[in-house]
Amino acid sequence: MPIIARDFSSEDWAFVFEGLPKDLRFELWQTLNESKKSPILAAMRGDSREKLMSLLSNQNIEDLAFASSTEHLVEILDALPHRVAKDLIKKLSAQESGLIEEALNYSDEQLGRYVNHDVYAVNKRVSVGVLLETLKTEALPTYTDSILVVDDTGHYLGQVDINQLFSCEAGTPLIHVAEFSDHVLQADLDLFEASEAVKSSGRSMLPVITKEGRLLGRFSVKDAIDVYQEYYETQLSHMGRVSDEDLFAPVFTSSRRRAVWLGINLLTAFAASIVIGIFDEVVAQVVALAVLMPIVASMGGITGSQTLTVTIRGLATGQLATSNLTALGNKEVLVAFFNGLLWALVVSAITSFWFDNPWLSAIIAVALIINMLIAAIAGIMIPVLLDKMGIDPALASSVILTTMTDVVGFFVFLGSASLLLV
Repeated sequence: MPIIARDFSSEDWAFVFEGLPKDLRFELWQTLNESKKSPILAAMRGDSREKLMSLLSNQNIEDLAFASSTEHLVEILDALPHRVAKDLIKKLSAQESGLIEEALNYSDEQLGRYVNHDVYAVNKRVSVGVLLETLKTEALPTYTDSILVVDDTGHYLGQVDINQLFSCEAGTPLIHVAEFSDHVLQADLDLFEASEAVKSSGRSMLPVITKEGRLLGRFSVKDAIDVYQEYYETQLSHMGRVSDEDLFAPVFTSSRRRAVWLGINLLTAFAASIVIGIFDEVVAQVVALAVLMPIVASMGGITGSQTLTVTIRGLATGQLATSNLTALGNKEVLVAFFNGLLWALVVSAITSFWFDNPWLSAIIAVALIINMLIAAIAGIMIPVLLDKMGIDPALASSVILTTMTDVVGFFVFLGSASLLLV
């Protein structure tokens, strides 16, 4: 193995595996050291992990489980059928199976499911001097900037900055110098919210506790970065409606997944076609309408997409809430109105020069303004309503928005033409 490959991190290896065809993945997998395999699987995307694990025997999977840390094992179990995962948990040690079962009580979007149990916690009665002597011979987990203090039952009491230890009297019990700050994460907290909390705390890790106050583990900056990376990759993949699909997923699997969204898009296209069909006689009599229709639809679609982007970003960052929704709506509607007025005048002038028909110029101007206003309102309301319904706005908003702007734009434009030009 080349020397550079020996220095690869788990994330590096995951990236390599996801870029390889199925047969080459298994060949490379067999050359790896056993200690590397579990972290690599945990770092891979869900679909890619499942595809690789489908190539492994039950014994291979069992060996992986026994060599895995708790947080890595949770990722591996998620890729297994429920019955296989349940049988595997029974074969683990009592302590490890207990941690796994507790983790699986949380959903895959909650912090408690993926909490890192590699945490340095010390009993409240231990003195500063004893702790410092112990630290001379024991290595701290990475991303540790404080010592967590617990009572005899494992309940979290506070934390002590490592730098603070050197200015304390050796005989001082840790409980006297520990601070219980607000920077504590509940195990049922959403993963993205936990990442935001770590980012804003200025610390390299935060303790994670249960509802009863028992210390469960920690959530570090590294964990937060992983969550952010997965979140934004998901947003990008949703733009193409392909989710976290494996790069080399089977053709039938990829076709089936994408066919759903193609079907939905087809239905929306039919909706717009039906509106056009209602006014087919008008279009046949005034050919210029067919030439100008794409302009109305396009301007409405772009306006809606711009507002949609602002709204989804606000929802994702937590900056948009019920309290400021009206203010954002007023602003976006005004922006759409002024832009609509500007471009309506431009398009109207071009139409008048091109077709020498003042009524047609007026109709397209009105249609543009109305469609752009509706698009702005829809660009705010659609993602907000989807978010309240528990549907990812980034996944479904654009399809609904496109349908609405096309239908409204064509209806206003062709409807006005049928009244004034025919």
